[in-house]
Amino acid sequence: MTQLGRRVFNTGLLATAATGSALAVGACEERSATASAVYGLLDVSKSYFREVDKALRTLRVTMGFMRAHDSFAVAEIGACSFTDEAVLLSFTAPDRPTERQRLVAAYGQKLADYGSRAKPAGYTDIRGALLQAAQHLAARQAATHTIVLFSDLEEDLPANCRRDPNLPATLRGMEVIATNVTRLPEDNREPARYARRLDGWRQLVEAAGARWRVAPDAAAVTSLFRDS
Repeated sequence: MTQLGRRVFNTGLLATAATGSALAVGACEERSATASAVYGLLDVSKSYFREVDKALRTLRVTMGFMRAHDSFAVAEIGACSFTDEAVLLSFTAPDRPTERQRLVAAYGQKLADYGSRAKPAGYTDIRGALLQAAQHLAARQAATHTIVLFSDLEEDLPANCRRDPNLPATLRGMEVIATNVTRLPEDNREPARYARRLDGWRQLVEAAGARWRVAPDAAAVTSLFRDS
């Protein structure tokens, strides 16, 4: 091959490589433009534990609406939630529908198995759980980032667990959906207490730059993802 021929050949290789890279980047951007990232947080404190089975059923139904490249994770809110041990599952839905269905079924069974052996926690580190969820979602390329919070929203930290009173700026642009927020015995004695608790978390979430929504029950949650 002549020197001119080699230059032409090498130029062609570079152009092909550049085109391939551009197509790969374009495909990645197209996927992230339609993908959703969801993080479910499950309160396993003594005051909310009776709702765990209902929450797990809601999460399993919600997983069924996943499309290709959507990501889904679930973690429990425990005594000091910012640990890897709190994460129950985390995965990204594959392209092929049959493979996606098998994966969703397997993780659905994993949640069911967890429910059969779960034990109540003595404390509730909601801010730590939100911090962990926000950091996880921020690392996912997706059009929407949503945290679904199953809790009575009564935070109770152990003495050795310190949290910033404010929520992290990592939450900016995300949506936090609080669902099945049950009333405590104290709320029944003082009805305004329940409203104050909800409003307090709304203010914290919105101050961090995130959107706040309350979904009253499982049907309201699943309809949000079914219709999205």
